[in-house]
Amino acid sequence: MNIAQRFQKIREQKKISVYRLSILSDISETHIHKIEKGTSQPSIYILEKLLSCMGVTLVEFFNNDTEVYYLNDIEKELLRHFRTLTEKQAYAVLELIKEINISK
Repeated sequence: MNIAQRFQKIREQKKISVYRLSILSDISETHIHKIEKGTSQPSIYILEKLLSCMGVTLVEFFNNDTEVYYLNDIEKELLRHFRTLTEKQAYAVLELIKEINISK
């Protein structure tokens, strides 16, 4: 998948219109359309700015793994807090989550 296709796919998965992305990023709709059509290659700065507005990093974008999963805001917050835990605390939280899922 090329940059244009991948970019458009992510934007559509995130359910963000070109108009909204333009407002969020301060990049013209015309430029975004050109990127998605493949008639314009964005600079790394522009691409990072657009992706950031969609909650996607450059690393995630250029990862060729087809099983890439983009974290939503709640998952990002959970991960941010999880990373501050000690190993013992992290294990306890993991066990709690497993228990909650079994109880469903």
